[in-house]
Amino acid sequence: MTNHLDEDVPNDESPDNSTVPLLPRHQPTPSPTMNYSLSELDPPPSRLEVMRDQWLKFLGGKIHFWLGVSVMILIIADGAFFFFLLIGAQQMCSHPSPTDCDPRNYWYNFSIQLLNVLFTYLAIISLPWRISNAAHLFGGKRKSTSGFDAYGQPCKEIWFHIRQRRRRFIVICLIGNSFTQYANQATRIVYYSFELQNTFPGYIWTNVFFVSSMAFAAIGGFTQLYEENKLRKEHPERFPPDILETAYKYFQAVVCRKKVEGGVDTTVDGDEENAREEVDEEEERRRFLQSIREWLKNVRTSLDMWGL
Repeated sequence: MTNHLDEDVPNDESPDNSTVPLLPRHQPTPSPTMNYSLSELDPPPSRLEVMRDQWLKFLGGKIHFWLGVSVMILIIADGAFFFFLLIGAQQMCSHPSPTDCDPRNYWYNFSIQLLNVLFTYLAIISLPWRISNAAHLFGGKRKSTSGFDAYGQPCKEIWFHIRQRRRRFIVICLIGNSFTQYANQATRIVYYSFELQNTFPGYIWTNVFFVSSMAFAAIGGFTQLYEENKLRKEHPERFPPDILETAYKYFQAVVCRKKVEGGVDTTVDGDEENAREEVDEEEERRRFLQSIREWLKNVRTSLDMWGL
């Protein structure tokens, strides 16, 4: 068995490894449309790998994806609500102060409890992906250098093209995020009220695990984002742009063009010009939707690492 911890991989520091063939669209485990047969693998899939595939296939369904998106929307909404209550930007009460009065304190506690439940859901649903990647990266029998998926086969997904050492660091941070979030949720169950969480020892335990969980998530998340954006800039022909850049290009192509054309006195027949604009807009819309599909395929595992 190859020990990847001791393995000196000279090409690993360079994502542009010309020795790695890029197959057509291929998702890592689990994938119903893999471009290779599991029966051809050497060594063949173990029972643990088969169980992993079945479990990750269940977690990778559309229901879990849209549930994860809904959770993220709730986190943003409740996070904003929590922030305004934290700084006292509310009209519910003001005595003795806007940051310490009822019913503000009740809703403040409610919002932070809801945030913790949402974070805990993401930490639970993403843990199998994080553990699977850790097993692949730390001492697994499959090749885990840049460009190879969980079965050690060439793939296109951007996550597997991040340098091996950086992926290890990211996975450690994300597993740390999961377990500190579980501890954080436990403290919120024990110190469940506003009074308990703001008196000793409640305010120590709740804040220690809350801060550590957020720190692990922030460090791992920003590192992953940095590495993936770096790959997109270095190899735009391999990795499609992210969703924000795609939306910006669509906005430029359609909305900005309309503004420019709206101020131009054209001699082209009006009906002909309108028909041309409709065709152009439809083409841009088609390209935009296709770009989103390609991006989702390319970041499938990247999103799975966050419970999406």
